Amino acid sequence: MALLQVLLDTEGIDAYDQTAQYSTQIFSLAVLLSCLFVYNHMGGIDESALDRLSLVTEMTKHIRVKAGKGDDASLGEFTPSFLWLLRDFYLKLEEDGHKISAKEYLETALHPVDGEGASVKAKNEIRSSIKSLFPDRDCFALVRPMNDEKALADLDNVPRTQLRPEFTAGVANLVKYIFAKAQPKRFASGFMTGPVLAGLVEAYVKAINNGAVPTIATAWQ
Repeated sequence: MALLQVLLDTEGIDAYDQTAQYSTQIFSLAVLLSCLFVYNHMGGIDESALDRLSLVTEMTKHIRVKAGKGDDASLGEFTPSFLWLLRDFYLKLEEDGHKISAKEYLETALHPVDGEGASVKAKNEIRSSIKSLFPDRDCFALVRPMNDEKALADLDNVPRTQLRPEFTAGVANLVKYIFAKAQPKRFASGFMTGPVLAGLVEAYVKAINNGAVPTIATAWQ
């Protein structure tokens, strides 16, 4: 059986004309349908970047694995692999004078914050939700394509030969990683086919638009 890979591109989660509810709905739908979720972000991971993912905390409140009470299944068992893609990354991946990987950089950013109070509790809830929702997670950093600001504004018309070699090599490695990591989407013993994908989209969108709680098992069935 031939496998068809589908690339789903959604709008960003922090557009000026979006509401928090709309962002959560788009985010939830993309996560529910994906086998590999690539979160595209400009720059490094700081408190502001983590705060943008606060809708992860909201999402965990509005999705169930199974219907009815007594559902103790972990949502993280059914969510996709997560890749935090850092675009135009400018920092040195170092800690205490030693080189670290992009994944180690991510894990360090997800460490709990010390202290007490409502602010610290909120920060740690976001970190905990990200780790819980995406137990299989990774990070990838890409440098700026070019240093010339004028050329960056017209990047679509810049020949690839003029792009920074580090960027070109990084994109090639990113593509290899994505194709190697993207596995067929499945639930229990069932694999996602074309008709299943269409049915899942309809079921999830209907539940989300009606204000209901999307239930993964029910949608697949």
